[in-house]
Amino acid sequence: MLVRQSTLDPTVTVLEVETGDVGQLVDLLETRGHGFTVLGIDQRMVVVDGRLRGRLSRHHLLAIEAHEIGHLQTGEDEREADLAGIRLLTAMKQPMAARLLRARL
Repeated sequence: MLVRQSTLDPTVTVLEVETGDVGQLVDLLETRGHGFTVLGIDQRMVVVDGRLRGRLSRHHLLAIEAHEIGHLQTGEDEREADLAGIRLLTAMKQPMAARLLRARL
């Protein structure tokens, strides 16, 4: 598992699941899609399915990361997380990733 600081929000730690990883976080991806937010802890953290590299573009992975950071900012509502993610991606000059999230609305 790759652990890194988010390029979109330096206050967020990203746990990126890689091929061959096992454990509870990997298991949760089976029911939570391409990523999820870890709520209820002191550190701001999101999990992203890095196994999608090669199948999805880096813009898709940024959109997933931004959406999950949006949950940290706005709570559980999917639309609000998308909107927060779009604002974040726009501010960080990532128009392709923002466009992908906008298409979900």
